[in-house]
Amino acid sequence: MTRARHVLLTDNGSLETTWPYTRSHFERRMAGHAEVTYVNVSKTDFATLDWTTFDAVVLLGGDLDAGILDDAPRLAAVGGMTDGRGPSCFDLLCTKNIPYIDATAAWAQSVAECGIGLILSALRRLPHWHHSLSDGSCDWNYYYQQFCDDPAFVNGTLGSKTVGVVGLGQIGSRLATWCTAIGATVLAYDPFAPGERFTDTGATSSDLDALIDDVDILVVAVPPTPSAHHMIDAQRITRLRKGSLVVSITRTAALDVDALRERVLANELFWATDVYDIEPVPQNDPILGRGNVVHLPHIAGRTRDANIRLAAILADDFIRIFNGDRPKFALTQDAVRIRTRIDP
Repeated sequence: MTRARHVLLTDNGSLETTWPYTRSHFERRMAGHAEVTYVNVSKTDFATLDWTTFDAVVLLGGDLDAGILDDAPRLAAVGGMTDGRGPSCFDLLCTKNIPYIDATAAWAQSVAECGIGLILSALRRLPHWHHSLSDGSCDWNYYYQQFCDDPAFVNGTLGSKTVGVVGLGQIGSRLATWCTAIGATVLAYDPFAPGERFTDTGATSSDLDALIDDVDILVVAVPPTPSAHHMIDAQRITRLRKGSLVVSITRTAALDVDALRERVLANELFWATDVYDIEPVPQNDPILGRGNVVHLPHIAGRTRDANIRLAAILADDFIRIFNGDRPKFALTQDAVRIRTRIDP
């Protein structure tokens, strides 16, 4: 007779506000495979739990130390959201051959789709026309407003543009594929991506400097890793063509934001972004409300579908492990080394 499995789901008390739908869908997905116990780590001391009973743990709050792991002989898997870098206990898990399931890919579809939305919003000036219609300044004169692009910046159709995607991970590869499908010429830079990734997305592999020189639209889809810091530095930002569009959707660590802001405030570049160097953005920030900026409050990945996908990735990989199968989203030590290395 197969023994009952037991999974611990932890968070810091904000699960229903930060990750709504995740708990209910995780519990539903695990039904018939394991009992799920929820623990708010802000109210419960990990040391008081009976770790001998748990077969897997979802860490959305708290951490595991060597003492806990020594007291958890049944533990077969740990999972969570760590942007590919693993929890602080990752090395300990590796020494015990306990896989860590990184569900960061749950965000990818939502963030990539939002990136396409930012591109189209900038090219077609959608926020401008929305506000002009809302405040009554749009006079509906088709004769004079038939041509609605802003000639000072890249505009019109995405399919006629050259798009540079920096980072061909879960997010960047989707964006590259969709831009290619629309008809755009896509250049991509990612020194860690396998060759088939470029072929699969329809992107042409490019040196970063050549990409900067050739694109109409620069999409920064690089995670905030040490090696990515200021990858697109002031010199490269200066070399972007006047009127180019810069799209940032995966944090701003790869950008010299001061240099970018300088060119945006000088009306030399258009910036479409969901992420910032300072969050929340101060209300007196001069980028707010500009005609050459489309800004969102870091919500690209925050969708119901992403949270349900998070639950599915964790639950399905736990079930695979319980059944003796290979998990699909186990984080490897090589992947963590790439995410945390200092040199580009």
